[in-house]
Amino acid sequence: MSIILVALWKAPNDAEGFEKHYFSTHIPIASELPGLQGVSTGKATSGPYYRVAQLRFGRAEDLAEAFGSEAGQKLMADTAHIQETFGTTADVLTVEDDPEP
Repeated sequence: MSIILVALWKAPNDAEGFEKHYFSTHIPIASELPGLQGVSTGKATSGPYYRVAQLRFGRAEDLAEAFGSEAGQKLMADTAHIQETFGTTADVLTVEDDPEP
């Protein structure tokens, strides 16, 4: 079982600038999180969101430790920067994987 942080980004006011910053800065910062087991991201094709990211951790404690780390603080600061610069917001939730049937 693992825990996944899901970031659901709303449409930015500058999609091209958002995409450039997201892939050149934000995702590399996320990849530095200690305990991170994987990152996936995709562009939404329906619904109220523009882009979705998933950060996978082994346990809830690993997620908490990651966001308490220097890289976690850096990621949160960049999230605020993205929201201010590109006029977007991110809804965030955590999901616990169901065990394999």
